[in-house]
Amino acid sequence: MSRRSLVALGIITITGALAVAQAPAAGGGQRAGGTPPPMKNLQVLPKDTPQPQVVAMMRAFNAALGVNCDHCHVWTKPGAPTNDMASDEKAAKLVAREMMRMTNDVNTRLAAAIKKPADQIAKVECATCHRGAAIPVLPPPAPAANAPAAAPAK
Repeated sequence: MSRRSLVALGIITITGALAVAQAPAAGGGQRAGGTPPPMKNLQVLPKDTPQPQVVAMMRAFNAALGVNCDHCHVWTKPGAPTNDMASDEKAAKLVAREMMRMTNDVNTRLAAAIKKPADQIAKVECATCHRGAAIPVLPPPAPAANAPAAAPAK
């Protein structure tokens, strides 16, 4: 596994572990023996990423963007046979992949440029910009350096 993939996987895993989300439906598609089926259509994450790790990452995305599974996936309800997590039908899923690649790239280049231990470098995550909104809300622009001071509120 490449260093870039490891960094991304670590960031997303930590974020997922910290996210508060709804528990999956009981028996959520597990095969005999208790092992979940392999994930399908992983294009940014390593193909062998375990299902519980992917689910934790998706929950982190949900929390960071203030969305639910149906934002990116063909999703009806927990455990529904009509759910199609592997489908690329929704544009938001394709955008999410590009955003994952972008944050991986930023974090990899930042780590290389700063040359500090990983625990001393802030990482860019979905919540860094999104802060609970699917479309990031930008703060108002700062006043110009030579602009007059605003009158005090009454």
